[in-house]
Amino acid sequence: MFLCVGKRFVIPISRRLTQNSTEFHGIFLCFFCVILWLNPLACAWASESGQEVTVRTLSLQESIDIALAGNLSVKTAEEKVKTAEQKAKEARAAFMPALSASGSYTYFGELPTIEFEMPGISPEIMEMMGIEGAGGGGTTEIPMGYEDTYKAGLSIQQPIFTWGKIYNNYKQAKLSLEASQQEFESMRQQVVLDVTTSFYGVLLTERLVKVAEMAVDQVQAHVKTAQDLVDAGMATNFDLLRAKVQLANTQSQLIRAKNGLELARDSFKNTIGMDLDAQINVQGELVYQSLDLDLDQLIESAMANRPEIKQLQFQEQVGRKFVSMAKAGNKPNVSLIGDYSYQSNADKPGDIFNRDEWENIWNVTLALQIPIFDGLATRARVKQAESGFRQIQIGMEQLKDGIGLEVRAAFFGFQESKELLKAQEETVQQAEESLRIANLRYQNGMITNVELMDTELAFTQAQTNQFNALHDYIIAVAKLEKATASKLD
Repeated sequence: MFLCVGKRFVIPISRRLTQNSTEFHGIFLCFFCVILWLNPLACAWASESGQEVTVRTLSLQESIDIALAGNLSVKTAEEKVKTAEQKAKEARAAFMPALSASGSYTYFGELPTIEFEMPGISPEIMEMMGIEGAGGGGTTEIPMGYEDTYKAGLSIQQPIFTWGKIYNNYKQAKLSLEASQQEFESMRQQVVLDVTTSFYGVLLTERLVKVAEMAVDQVQAHVKTAQDLVDAGMATNFDLLRAKVQLANTQSQLIRAKNGLELARDSFKNTIGMDLDAQINVQGELVYQSLDLDLDQLIESAMANRPEIKQLQFQEQVGRKFVSMAKAGNKPNVSLIGDYSYQSNADKPGDIFNRDEWENIWNVTLALQIPIFDGLATRARVKQAESGFRQIQIGMEQLKDGIGLEVRAAFFGFQESKELLKAQEETVQQAEESLRIANLRYQNGMITNVELMDTELAFTQAQTNQFNALHDYIIAVAKLEKATASKLD
C-alpha cells in the first residue's frame, strides 16, 4: 500500500514490520504520514530537499555601497593611495639623520714591522726595555699594529644642505599622494554612475513589464468584447480573429519584456559585484525632479570640481618639482658625519671583557661635495623633466576640452529628455482618453476592430515612451552630476 501526499512525495506503508522493528517505530511512521498528509507545504519541502531562497531588496544607496566595497578598480585605486602614502613617509625620512651601528673583529696573521738600528744599545738592554726581535749590532724590528682588534661603533650622518633635492623630493611625493586620492575619487564617481544607470535600468524594465501586462489585459478584454459582438451578430469572425492575433502579439511582447527584466537584473548584479544566482529586488521609483540648469554654470562647476582635473593639477606641480630636482643634480651638497667607536686590542679572548683594554675613538666631519663634470647627465635629466612637464600641460588642455564636451552632451541629453517627458505626459493622457472612448464606441458597433487595435497600440506606445523618457531624464541628471562632480538640486 502506498500513501501519496502532494504531487511528488510518495511514502510506502507496509503492514508487515521487520523483526527488528519495534512498535514505537510503527507508531512514529504513521504519525509522520498523518502530519505530511495534513501539511502539503511540508511535503513539498521534503520532496524538494532544498533550502529556502532569500530574496534581498536593495535601495540605490545600498547598491552603491556594495559596489564600492567590492569593485576591483576601486580597490586598485585605494591601494595606489596607500602606496603613495608610504612613499611620502619614505621621502620625509630623508630629512632625518641616518644612524648606523657596526662591529668587527680583525686578526692579522703576520703584522708588518719596521726595522731600524739602535747603535750603542746592547741586546740585553733592549730586551729589558721590552723591545723584542733585537738582532746583533743594535738592529731591531718593531711590529706595526696588533694581531687582534675588536671594534664597535656608531655612525651618524645628517644632510645640511642639498640644494633643495630632499625638500623637492618630499613635496613631489606629497603631491603624488594628492593626485592618487583624486584618481580614487574619480573611480568612485564612475562606479556610482554605473550603479545608478543599472539600478534605474531595472526599474524601467519593471515598468515596461507592467505596461505589457496591462496591454495583455486590455487586448483580452477586447477579445471578449469581439466574441460578444460576434455572438450578437454585430461583428464578423474576421474581427475576432484579428483581436486574437493582436493578443498573441501582445503576449509575445510581454514575454520579451520579462526576459529583458531578467537580463537587466543580471546586468545590475554584475555591476555591483553580486553572484548572478542571487535573488534580488530593487527598491525605488522613477521620480521626476524638476531642475533649472545653466550650461555655463555647469561647465564652470566641472572645471572646479572634477577629480580628473585636480589630479592633473597635482601632477603638474609634481612635474615642476622634478624639474627643480633635476637642475640640482650638479649643485654642491653639505653633510655632517659623526663617528664614535670603542676599540680593544686584547691578546686573549677573556681580556675583551676587561674595560681597561678598551679605548674610545670619535671624530666629526663636515663634508662638502661639489660635482665638477658628470658627462652632461644633469642637463639631459633637466630636458627630460621639462618635456614631461609640458606633456602634463598638454594633457590638461585635452582633458578640459573633453570634460567640456562631456558636460555639453549630458546637458543637451537632459534638455531633450525633459522636453520629451513633458510631451509624453500629455500624450499618455490623450491616449488613455482615446482608448476609453474607442472601447465604448466599439462595444456599440460605431468603429471597426482595426481602429480599436490602433488605439490600444497607441496607448501602449505612449506609456512605453513616457517611462523611457522619465528614465532618460533621471540618467541624464546622474550623468550631469558625474560630469560636474556636484550634486544637482
